[in-house]
Amino acid sequence: MRNSTQSPVTHLILPRQYQSLLSKNLSDINLSPSTQFNHSRIGQLLAKFTFMHLIRDQFQRLGLLALACFVATTLTGCASSPETCARTELKLTWAEPLELQAIVTRLSSDEFEGRKTQTPGAEKSRDYIKQQFQGLGLQPWGADFIVPFEYQTFFTQENGANVVATAMATEPTNRWRIIVAHYDHLGMSGSKIYHGADDNASGVAAMLAIAKHWQQQFAIQPNTLPKVNLMFVATDAEEPGLYGSIALVEQLKTRLPEATFELMLNLDMVSHPGRPYAIYLEGSRNFTQFTQFKPLLNQQNRLCIKLSHPKPVGRSIQSTDWLRASDHYSFHKANIPWLYFGVPTHPQYHTPEDTVATIDITFLAAVTESAFELLQLNAEYLKN
Repeated sequence: MRNSTQSPVTHLILPRQYQSLLSKNLSDINLSPSTQFNHSRIGQLLAKFTFMHLIRDQFQRLGLLALACFVATTLTGCASSPETCARTELKLTWAEPLELQAIVTRLSSDEFEGRKTQTPGAEKSRDYIKQQFQGLGLQPWGADFIVPFEYQTFFTQENGANVVATAMATEPTNRWRIIVAHYDHLGMSGSKIYHGADDNASGVAAMLAIAKHWQQQFAIQPNTLPKVNLMFVATDAEEPGLYGSIALVEQLKTRLPEATFELMLNLDMVSHPGRPYAIYLEGSRNFTQFTQFKPLLNQQNRLCIKLSHPKPVGRSIQSTDWLRASDHYSFHKANIPWLYFGVPTHPQYHTPEDTVATIDITFLAAVTESAFELLQLNAEYLKN
């Protein structure tokens, strides 16, 4: 996931000796010399954050209990939800955690050197993903699985390459569903490797597992799957600016002008849950029948799915713009319906410590299963 942030949101926490000042008008504040030792900054902050009076008024208007309920609801996302969001509730049905772990381990290993665009590590990643697609019996989108593109930065012309595979329906159709997971990451800084296990080897692993399960089910019970074409895309250059997905959207317009795109599903950072123990799903507003099909996504594995990422809390926390944070934004601008599975940022995000040792492989397996449920939904659910 690219670092798409807004200005820091600062929450002022005062020493106890200043808390009583909140009950006064700012114009009446007069700190004595004994309390002014190097605390002039506190006075400046008090003057700057006049919104504290609004907070005080809300306490008086709503009452402490009501405000506490409001805060609790905000932090949990859906306080009335029957979901427990507990790891012990997960009940996997088909996803294999060890297979997922093996893929994440390989892609985030030192050998791939952080998978930065236009590096040998990125080339090795493409070759590995291509081999996986071939082994699953998928078909390339055109002459080869590797689809190059060019993109312009501020100063230079750059090159990238997506890895694209297709699974065609039994009968010719213009209906398409696309699953996307970017494979690039931040590469190296000196001798430090930014491994990118959660970001986004996890998404690629989930996509490959979904492709495998689709192929297996298609071979045994093809009538249980919707009559649609699937496209699996490992995008490049997501981190520097969503360039792989931008190029993909343009290629879709020219190469599939008659296509009906029912769904784009983006998997980006899907293996490192926080509290609550849940995956977050953005984009539900794109589907008028979302409330009808949401229960189908986790009725078997009991994964806790919350809509919209939590609001930032604490001091000096950056607020992420989740609409623009990953490859789904390119599809959003093209008016292609999308959904995005991901976890909030965590301490290992965009650090060398984002390794396979820090991910929750059972959680990743559950997200993989729920993502598959989206791909096999009846078309009626996806109409807008």
